[in-house]
Amino acid sequence: MKSVLKWLPVCLVIYFIFLVVKLPAAQVLSKIQLPKSVNVSAISGTIWHGHAQRAQISGLPINDLNWSLSFFPLVLGKISTDFKVGNLRDLDQISASGHVSFSGQRFQSENLLAYLPANLAISLLPLPIPIQADGRFKVQLNEVDYQAGCQTFSGNGQWLNANFTGVTGVIELGSFDADLSCEDKSIVLNVKQPNRFGLTAKTNIAANMKFTIKGRFKPEASLPKEVHQAAQFFGKADADGYYPINF
Repeated sequence: MKSVLKWLPVCLVIYFIFLVVKLPAAQVLSKIQLPKSVNVSAISGTIWHGHAQRAQISGLPINDLNWSLSFFPLVLGKISTDFKVGNLRDLDQISASGHVSFSGQRFQSENLLAYLPANLAISLLPLPIPIQADGRFKVQLNEVDYQAGCQTFSGNGQWLNANFTGVTGVIELGSFDADLSCEDKSIVLNVKQPNRFGLTAKTNIAANMKFTIKGRFKPEASLPKEVHQAAQFFGKADADGYYPINF
């Protein structure tokens, strides 16, 4: 009897570890109050290595979410996970991968790579005229540190195979490049030339997610007439033929 009692604590510890390791992700997430802008469904796997077939964040659809949660950072009160979203080869869906961690109000990330269909992203912008755009946004972030505003945001972004549909058909614009950084605790995107739109612009995204866009553009003369006509909706061109951007 004494020998049985001797091994009982060990058995209980092993049983507890087994329960923790096999903890179902669906059961845990059902007990967590997620932000109203976040919805996750069709969850499987464990909390450590889980999968969600569908998710939605601020209206953006996300498919095939996989994560691998680290245990030891949890001991220090930090959530640290590697994740993968979507299919990189599917041009019509969001895809991403990288490492992220959360500690209180602090968010950090390393080696984050994300692709976003241009039509989804542009639908969120308050443009003066509706635009049916296509292509793919690529965001590559080497390091992110965000706590009560942007602390570190190092990387670059691209609009690959940019095009939009006009009256005469699809108008190809090539690609656009941007540098990503922090300035006064705001995320900053600096779009730079060369590009067929003659576009230079600076976007500031504050901690409250309000943003401003300031810049100018001058479409190439070789672009269709309708492009130059649409440019006039942005205001009067300056002496050098550049139209203002101010949102």
